[in-house]
Amino acid sequence: MGAGEGGQAGEVGGLGYPAIIVKNMEESLEFYRRALGMELLYTEPNRDDAESTQALLHAGGESYLLLIGPTDPELKLAEASLGVGSMQYLALNVAGEVMDRAFFELSTAGAHGSEEIRRGYERLVFLEDPNGVLIVLVAWVTEPPAGMSRARVLARAGELRAALDAPFLEDSHIQQAIAELSGGEAGLGGVR
Repeated sequence: MGAGEGGQAGEVGGLGYPAIIVKNMEESLEFYRRALGMELLYTEPNRDDAESTQALLHAGGESYLLLIGPTDPELKLAEASLGVGSMQYLALNVAGEVMDRAFFELSTAGAHGSEEIRRGYERLVFLEDPNGVLIVLVAWVTEPPAGMSRARVLARAGELRAALDAPFLEDSHIQQAIAELSGGEAGLGGVR
């Protein structure tokens, strides 16, 4: 299964939701709702573990986050360790105008985030949730026009980067890909 080429039997239609095991459900819900503006859709007992509950949050568009935590906040869970099979961070897409105010709004909500970091075509702000999960807010330096597939932009920008033998995907590659996909300038001439 996959979203690529090659005639697979089925194709993935997107990510359903990442599931994060939390230490304290109320504290975690407060963080994701207040600091990141996610909407709580529902909570229910965990069907696989009577000692835990789960909460599904709406993260915007068709993106969701599932939190799973003990029903008893005094219950001590084993701490996770980084390594193969662990999650390094959770990246959340935000619009550029949200990123413009992210540092101030996170501080106002009691969350502590990094200042904005620009890396290639991305604008990043890093913070941790109450469970130590690294969260990365991500906006693009140059946003594609409404309705343009980010996957197509990234694929074309990757081709442009490779054709130029550039080590990293940069905003200039994104801009050129957007121009080409919009029916604008073709070829590699506009890439720097």
